[in-house]
Amino acid sequence: VASAVDGLTPARVSIVDAAGHLPLGAKTVEAERLALEQELESKLVATLEPVTGAGNVRASVTLDYDPTSSEVTEESYDPDQSATLTMQRTEQTTGAQPIPAGIPGTATNAPNSQALPVYPQQSTAPQSAKSESGTYGVSRKVRHVTEPAGHLRRLTAAIVVNDRMQAAAKKGAAATWAPRSAEELRNLTALAQAAVGFDTGRGDLLTVEDLAFDENRNAIPPSPAKQALQMAESSPVLVKYLALTIGLLLLIVFAIRPAFKSVIGTHAKGKRELAAGAQQAALPAQEQTHQELERDRVQHVFQQVSDQLKRDPTQSSRLLQSWIQSD
Repeated sequence: VASAVDGLTPARVSIVDAAGHLPLGAKTVEAERLALEQELESKLVATLEPVTGAGNVRASVTLDYDPTSSEVTEESYDPDQSATLTMQRTEQTTGAQPIPAGIPGTATNAPNSQALPVYPQQSTAPQSAKSESGTYGVSRKVRHVTEPAGHLRRLTAAIVVNDRMQAAAKKGAAATWAPRSAEELRNLTALAQAAVGFDTGRGDLLTVEDLAFDENRNAIPPSPAKQALQMAESSPVLVKYLALTIGLLLLIVFAIRPAFKSVIGTHAKGKRELAAGAQQAALPAQEQTHQELERDRVQHVFQQVSDQLKRDPTQSSRLLQSWIQSD
């Protein structure tokens, strides 16, 4: 597809299935985002439809999707919280020490000398010394966060619900509708938030509104033929097999059945003639040959039609559709 269009790259090509979903092709970032949006939309509809009724919910989801990966390391300190790591205390006390007194000389400094009363004994005051050494540490926190590739940054969802049906449509009268109450809308909003994983811290936004759908304005309920036509338009596979079945029935009724009736009638006529023809002459050889040829021809046509239907049922159904439209 990309090579068929000038300037188109394969990354800009998305392969979808018949329902419009994106499970096919390479898993590009855009394809993953669209697939996730469609999955959330389907989940919202599946959650709310049992409450509101089938066909009364429309949901649209938009994702702010980051395809990159990130790694964050944070280190923080709390000055208000501290702890003692190490502590060392030293205490030293010294008692009173005598001070030399008296007359300088040999008599005073000699051992066992007696000081004269005029010179009283003197001593130093007691001494005390204390020292303290401590190591303190504040509270420290290290946070390491690794986010894998592809994470959701923000979610936005818009949900529209139809009015509540008060009376169903009847013959010649349309259905009557009434707006939903505020309490019911709050309940629907809570259900929707739970279904998609709503997160206020992420900045998500989800809105549920009650609005009258355009289908509510239909004055007369659709006829059975119109309902069948709508069903056929919504299911192309059903149309294909239905057309093939109708074509086979028409082929059996208008082609194969008359041929078989002709063969069976000829065969029955021959048996009756044989039963009643004890005294009648035998059929001419030329007439018997004609009946056998006719029977062989019908069998050959039937075999060709059966082989063609088995080989190419799609082309056969198209051919039968063209015959029906031309008629």
